This record gives sequence, structure tokens and C-alpha cells, in this order.
Amino acid sequence: MARKKLCFVLPSLSGGGAERVAVHVLNALDPLLWDRSMYLFRREGPYLDALDGSIALSSGRRESRIRRWMALRRFFADTRPDVIVAFLSYLSVQSAAAAARIGARMVFDQGTPISAFLNDPDYHWRLPWRRRVFSWASRLGYQQADAVIATSTGVAEDLVAQFGVGPDRIHVVANPIDLPAIARASNEAIDPAYERALVSPVIVAAGRLADVKNYPLLIEAMAVLRARLPVRLLILGVGDREASLRRLVSRKQLDQAVTFAGFQSNPWKYIARADVFALSSRYEGFGNVLAEAMACGVPVVATSSPGTRDVVSVGRDGLLVDRHEPGELAAALARVLEDSQLRGRMAAEARRSATRFALPVIASLYDGVFRQVLA
Repeated sequence: MARKKLCFVLPSLSGGGAERVAVHVLNALDPLLWDRSMYLFRREGPYLDALDGSIALSSGRRESRIRRWMALRRFFADTRPDVIVAFLSYLSVQSAAAAARIGARMVFDQGTPISAFLNDPDYHWRLPWRRRVFSWASRLGYQQADAVIATSTGVAEDLVAQFGVGPDRIHVVANPIDLPAIARASNEAIDPAYERALVSPVIVAAGRLADVKNYPLLIEAMAVLRARLPVRLLILGVGDREASLRRLVSRKQLDQAVTFAGFQSNPWKYIARADVFALSSRYEGFGNVLAEAMACGVPVVATSSPGTRDVVSVGRDGLLVDRHEPGELAAALARVLEDSQLRGRMAAEARRSATRFALPVIASLYDGVFRQVLA
């Protein structure tokens, strides 16, 4: 195949899961096969420095939405990519490419079940008509895309059932994890301030302190669990729910058992020292942090959702909790914590299982999707 022009488009590289996936995958694709570029609506974010220097990076400016859209249309008209991959701002990217009349193949990279997103209180759909318009526009846009990459089977099923996307145009490709980088990072020394918080038995959780992550469920489960085990919980992350979560910890008299460690640039060195990693989200499109915890050799316990069901092999590398209730989550955590042999087997299997998500494996799957839409 002659080298084709491939462009990834994102609002920014602000540090979320989609941004990290985009940078890792684009970096890993063969430059001898793909003329790689990236376009950002705003040139900002911590992943800017992680983008390979051989990738052409272009961006808009801080201006109105319509001006950003016009700048993107001009960019497409000037550079004429063969394949455009939209992360997040799907409809803006799709309409700009159509207006540029370049005949590019359009791929959406979908990391979240849209139905769950529409009901997520973290995204304020204050006016019902806006949600209805967004839902209608999404249905139309997804049906017109040449291909949709879904991060899990659950995300794919939601697109088919709720948005009428043809199954033949959906490709389930998990998010990649950088196994060598995680291995190196997990061996780094921890901050001495958190040594006491990591005295076994210990649970570690990580993710933004937002409603969708449902930390109150985990804290309520901790209150149940502490009645039978002297377990500790270390929470990594920041977010607008931190104050209310701290109040809940105090009401449950868990101040000596729960530690908020805030944002950590290297969360893996803490995760690697856990007896079990916990994820209590209302929903996940994939669950990057679960795969990363498994790569650290840590058993995982997670609430069941579209994404986590693809990551966790129940009874082998972790457990899933179907009923999102404190007693159920506490029981699953206790099962792992109280059985050292089970925990050891799960830890070893978790490390092996994480190789499914190795960056070279996932990049190869992306390459296959792009070749197929060009065929």
C-alpha cells in the first residue's frame, strides 16, 4: 500500500483517556505506511510532549466555535487526508470534512457508551431539548461514518441498539497500555508520606473524583468491610467531589482508614503495592485503570459495566460486582483480601491478561481498521 495520509483530530491533549489513546496509537503506527498528522482545536495539554516529533501537529486558535470549525475545514482542504479519525468532537470533525469535499474516509473513535453519557450527571443537560438534539445528531452522524472503533463490546452494542449503527461498520478495539512504561514506573519509590496508608491489607483506587466514578459506593463498602478486616483505602485523583467524599469518610468514621493522595503523575507505583485494586464506577467504556492495575500484577474488583466486562475475566484476574451495592462490593473485596492463595493466583493471571492490551497489539488492530476503510 502506498503511504496514505492519516489525521487524528481532537479538541486538545488535555489529559483524558481519549487523548492518551490517540497519542499512543498514532506514535505506534508505522511511519513508512502512514503519513501521520494530528489536528487540535486548542494546542494544549500534558500529552503534547508525548507526541512523536515526526508527526505533523497543527492546531486552531482560541476563538469562537464557528471560527474553529472553519479553520478545521481549511486544514482538511489544504492537507487532504485520506483517513480522518475523530476523537470526542465527532460531528464537528465530520461536518468540516464533508464541507471540505476531500472524499476522506471518516472513522469515529468511541470510548464511552453514548446512552450512559446522555444520563451522566457530570454533563449538565439542563435543557431536555438539547439532549434530544444531540441524540438525534449523533444517530445521524454515526450512521454516516465509514467506521466506528468501539473500546468494548458494550459500547458497540449500545451503538447498534440505540443509534442504529450497522454492526459491520463497528470494530471493537480495546485501549492500549504501555506495558514497559508501567513496569518501570511501578518500581519507583513511593512518597514516604503514604507509606502508612499502604500497610497491608490495602485497597487502592484511582480516577477523577467525579459522580460517574461512584466513590461513595466504595466508601460505603469500606465501612462494611472494616467490620471484619483492618483494611485501608488509598484514593488517587482529584475532582469536584472531593469535599463531599471527605465528609462521607468522616461520617463513616473512616478518617484513619481512608487516605486521599490527590493527583499523582505516577499512580502505578502506588497501585503496584495494593493487595487489590477497586473500581466502583457507574459505567466505563473500557476501564484503562483496570488494565493498568492488572499490568502491575494486582487483582482487580470492579462494578460490572459495558467496559469492565471486556477487561476482567471473573475468577481468574479479578471479580465483577453486578449489583452496585455496598454489601456486594464489600463481599467481593473481602473474598480477595481474605484468601492469599486466590489473591496470588489472580495477581499472576492479571499480569498475563494485561498483555492483551499491549500497545503494539492494539496499534496493529487500528492499522487493520484503517486499511479496511480504504479498501
